[in-house]
Amino acid sequence: MEPVPDEPAILVDGSILVVADLHIGIEAELNLAGIFLPSQTDKMAQRIVRITDEVDAKKLVVLGDVKHYIPATAALERRDLPRFFEAVLGLFEEVHVAVGNHDALLRPHVPKQVKFHRPGGFTLGQVGFVHGHEWPLPSVAGCRTLFMGHNHPAIAMVDELGARSFRPCWVRFKFRKHVKGHPVMPREGILVPSFNELCGGAAVNDVGTRLLGPLITEGVADLAGANVHLLDGTYLGHLRDLKVDTGLRPRDFRQ
Repeated sequence: MEPVPDEPAILVDGSILVVADLHIGIEAELNLAGIFLPSQTDKMAQRIVRITDEVDAKKLVVLGDVKHYIPATAALERRDLPRFFEAVLGLFEEVHVAVGNHDALLRPHVPKQVKFHRPGGFTLGQVGFVHGHEWPLPSVAGCRTLFMGHNHPAIAMVDELGARSFRPCWVRFKFRKHVKGHPVMPREGILVPSFNELCGGAAVNDVGTRLLGPLITEGVADLAGANVHLLDGTYLGHLRDLKVDTGLRPRDFRQ
């Protein structure tokens, strides 16, 4: 596994570029809240192009939440979804999407070459990929490493004066064994930060944060012992040693 420096993207098995949570169309929701921004979809596509030039990936995996609006599809999404995939399809031999909870009605707006997978995820070799809002399929749970989106992981930093800052991060953790109803679990899991910078992130080290998905909420993931890295590769330590109280509420984080 080779994280792409300073990007929320990772190269797996030397040929698979993995990103998560594009949330194409989020600008439409922000506009309704009084935050007026032009579409960032073309910029995201250009970042994919640049990263692929650097790492020479053959396959692209998107860990769900390709689109933002649920359950409907916004006009901005209907315009930008085809544009994004048309810009990146020619770079890869295969493009895979692990369907996320925001991806209802996505398929009609995406080129037919894109391969869709059920919310239970899929595998390529010994590596599994899920969005993270549902349990992985048994065939996926038996993989070596499981990549998950959904939570938009970030690290919160609070200085002596109480100033807060948040930076996207990688979270690498072990799964507990002998889970009732799920006899086989992956050896390890990796929470992948959101590729869309407008999504912000959920502070995994904030005492008030409530992370999402059954693999997290039902105690299957050993997050206390998780290793946390910034996008530039800086190792911050184990999650249990990084806890802070930002004073924010769970609904203050966009997931």
